[in-house]
Amino acid sequence: MPVARVQPVQEHRKSFRTKTLRLHPLENLIFEQACGALNGMERTQLMQEAVIHEAARLGVRWTLEPAPPLTSSWPYMPQRGDEPTEVRVSITVSLPVAEIITRAAEHVHASEPMFIIGATLAHIGRLKACFKGVHAETPEEARDIRAGLEKIKLPPQYQYPPKAKRR
Repeated sequence: MPVARVQPVQEHRKSFRTKTLRLHPLENLIFEQACGALNGMERTQLMQEAVIHEAARLGVRWTLEPAPPLTSSWPYMPQRGDEPTEVRVSITVSLPVAEIITRAAEHVHASEPMFIIGATLAHIGRLKACFKGVHAETPEEARDIRAGLEKIKLPPQYQYPPKAKRR
């Protein structure tokens, strides 16, 4: 009679990390508006795209070479002032993205939550200025996405020049 082989029980290991962010109401509103404009994109997806893009822009990537040093302070550090944070949210990121966040935040001398928030606000500013919607289902859908993004009011440091002024 054959003997059944029992597979060893593997320890359950997580492939993700949860990052908790405390947002000002305006930051939360901007993120909700951007997700809504982008056809209901999940906040976690928007923030992951943002931090990966910003890390790459800063030169923080998977390489043995260190990122080039900053020549000035990171322009996307959220300006918090005295207003208390009222919204607490959590996002889930993969282990590699979590490590990129850590490395990029250290590079710009920010906490991880501040890097995530600042990078996401900057990403929304870039989307407002540059997103065309070429992969939308229809030209009307692309127009609606662009219109939704255009309605978002960003703090000045995250706004890109009007389209007529860009080269």
